[in-house]
Amino acid sequence: MVLIKGIIMVLLAILIFMSPADALLTYAMYIGIGFGITGIVRIVQGFQAKGTLPHWGSIVFEGVMDIILSFILLAHPGLTAAALPFIMGFWGAMFGFMLIIDSFSGTGSMGMKLISGILIVILAFVIMFNPIMMGMTMAVWIAVMLMIAGIYNVIVSFSLK
Repeated sequence: MVLIKGIIMVLLAILIFMSPADALLTYAMYIGIGFGITGIVRIVQGFQAKGTLPHWGSIVFEGVMDIILSFILLAHPGLTAAALPFIMGFWGAMFGFMLIIDSFSGTGSMGMKLISGILIVILAFVIMFNPIMMGMTMAVWIAVMLMIAGIYNVIVSFSLK
């Protein structure tokens, strides 16, 4: 499931890299669909881990938040396009902070989690608080953030048993 989530994030990043000149409405739709799928994946993964992982509830919570974000992105694409830098930045910051916190749990690769989390948080804050990051530039930074998160998930999936 983590591999699927990572692949979806990488594919979304590639789609954005391939057409940065497209309108933000298109990006909102791509990303909204991606978050819906990854939310479902995370919820299934959380419930599958219910008996084995003590923090399975946080996995389910992440999935629910991804689905809520998906509905927001898909229901109001015009408003979403205007708010997309903040929405994606907020999501990236939360994901990055979760990676940073999880890096100290003693499971998996501490260094990779910590570096990925720090990079994602930095990019998230750049996206959220830099009003110049509109249009093509913002789309590229969102793609970079999604690519890092996706690659992290793909790499982690191979270390899971």
